[in-house]
Parts: sequence; C-alpha cells; structure tokens
Amino acid sequence: GRQVKIPVNISRVLSTSPPPTTFIYMLAPEKLGGWVGGPSKEAGKFLPKEHQNIPTLGWERSAINYEAYIALKPDIVFTGVEMKLDPSRAQTAQEKFGKIPVVCIENSRNATGYAKTITFMGDVLGVPDRAKVLNDYYLGVLKEVLDKVSNIPQEKQTRVYYAEGNNGLSTDPSGSPHSQLIDVCGGYNVATCAESPAAGMTEVTMESVLMWRPDVIITTSREFTNQVYKDETWNMVSAVKNKKIHLAPAKPYNWFDRPPGVNRIVGIPWTAHILYPDIFTDKWFREKATQFYSLFYHYELTDEELTSLLKD
Repeated sequence: GRQVKIPVNISRVLSTSPPPTTFIYMLAPEKLGGWVGGPSKEAGKFLPKEHQNIPTLGWERSAINYEAYIALKPDIVFTGVEMKLDPSRAQTAQEKFGKIPVVCIENSRNATGYAKTITFMGDVLGVPDRAKVLNDYYLGVLKEVLDKVSNIPQEKQTRVYYAEGNNGLSTDPSGSPHSQLIDVCGGYNVATCAESPAAGMTEVTMESVLMWRPDVIITTSREFTNQVYKDETWNMVSAVKNKKIHLAPAKPYNWFDRPPGVNRIVGIPWTAHILYPDIFTDKWFREKATQFYSLFYHYELTDEELTSLLKD
C-alpha cells in the first residue's frame, strides 16, 4: 500500500469528492478549505454563520480542477477510494498534487461502515475526541435500528421503491450505496434491476414499477413529487394512491442520498420512522434529528425548522 507522511500541524484540508468533504466539515469545520459539491445558499442557512463563507470548488467525477485546489494551499487532501471502482485514483491524485500529501479514505459511501473512517479522519485532523462523540451517536442509532428491524419477517417488510430523476423512472436496487438506507432500515427494496456502477440511477419502465407494487416511495426529486399525484398511471401504484411518497429533506445536505456520505446518518432514523412508524415514533425520530444537527452540523435546529425541513 501507499505510505503518506502527514504534517504535524494541519490547518487547511480539502477533499477530491463530496462524501469526504462532509466528514471534514463535521469533524473540524474550521479546517475545511473548500466545499466540493457544497450546499446551496438556501441550504447553507442550516450551517453556523462562521462556516457559511467557505469557498466552493466545482466537482465532476472525471475532471478535477487541480490548479484551483493547489491555489487554496491545503496541508493535505483526502480522496475517497473504492478499490473495485478506481484502484489508481489515489496515485493519480498524488501525481497531480505533487508535494501535498493525498490521504486515502475507504468507506466514505458505506452507511454501516462510517465509524472507522470517522475515527481515522479524526486522528489525522487532530480531533480524536470529536470523532468519538460523533461515533457514539452514529453507532447508537445504527445499532438501535438494526436490532429492532432484524426480527421483521420478509413478508411483513415494507415494500419500498426509490424514485430518482424528474420522472421517477430511475432507481437503485438493493446492494447499491445509493439506496442503502432502505436495506439498513429493514425495508424491502422492490427494484429487481441491474445496478449501474458508481453513479447509479438505472432506468426502469413504468410497467416494472406497477409490477413491483411498492407500499412506500422515497425520492430525492422535488419535480417528481410535484407531478406524480397528477399522473394517471402513477396513481395505479398503491404508494401513490395512499399518499405514501416521501421527499427526503435536503438541507444543508440530502438525508437519503447524493452524496451518499455521512450526511445520511440522520437519514437512518428518518427512513426507519417512515417505514415503521409504530416502532420508530415521531417523537423519537425528531429527537434524533435535532441531536444530529447539533453534533454533526454544529447547528441548533428548532422544532419549527425541523418541521419546515420535513415539509420542504
């Protein structure tokens, strides 16, 4: 494996993709030198004032603007790697960044594997205590949900379709990092399509969705949510008929997916509550969401703000 010498004093850090960027912000916001795929101005209201003016770097999976990164003079750069997708990514980045150390992190997209990454990045950034606080919350919520859903027999699992794209006819099957919260929270992901590697979003037909009979639809598309109830064919799907379409809250980052990073930790109690409201009550979910914003986003969310996020 690669060996990297990490500087003793680190005051400015960048990342080459969105998931690790959220880790940096949550662990040491004062050290984040630039957002990659940062929150919109509107969404940025859910960050403390002192962190609202962090510069934003554009992001394309295939085209990193190395000059813009180097100009910000980072002490280190994190890069998320998934060996099966792009084993040479770290080496390529290191060649481009020259003397700036490039530190690899794994599991930045695995919703059940964030703990090691949080601990490792906390050590690198010199904030191990902060990492422990975040992990205590994350592992506590994860264990509670996994324990409670482990006894649900398959025939009683809530049938879920993840609707992506403006027409709702793209999705990610079970096993994809993008739809992972359905699996984690004991839902039955009805999509039986192939997984599109890396970016996901496999296109499917309306006939397939009708055949899959979802009880609940989770989506990250406002356009889809706005028009689905007016569509005759979609109204043949019981999730639509029964008004069981849930648009994932997205400020400052999406709770369910894109980026599929630590921003989704709050999506664990949200998804569990949507799928099994009798087991995971509204009061329990709201408590967990408020705690998450305080610990991870450094923002004290009011009850009214939480309600508006859920309606948004």
